[in-house]
Amino acid sequence: MIKSKLKRRLRKKFHLGEFQQFGFEVSVNFKKGLSEVRFDKFWNDFIDEIESNNLLFGGGGDNKTWQGIVTSQKRFASPSVDEKRNISIWLENRSEVENCKAGEFLDSWNEPKLND
Repeated sequence: MIKSKLKRRLRKKFHLGEFQQFGFEVSVNFKKGLSEVRFDKFWNDFIDEIESNNLLFGGGGDNKTWQGIVTSQKRFASPSVDEKRNISIWLENRSEVENCKAGEFLDSWNEPKLND
């Protein structure tokens, strides 16, 4: 958490300090020849997994590769390390996925320069 000289109201408005929210990037490469039907099934299963963990996903792509960011559904909350690990394991265990990566936690609202 970053210390800030701003008043509480402004820290809340700008998602700083105790109101800072983090997320992590996810990127996936699919096996060659993945059909649109299997991709749609994967996509629906992925969203079900995300929602069952009270998370949100923003991003996209096609049946070759996609990427996005995972954040918490709860206001002023961040995904836990366990939730990140669970999503990563879930992706690795899918037969459609050739490789995947869950990145480091990043500020979901602000560029790094705004936190200094």
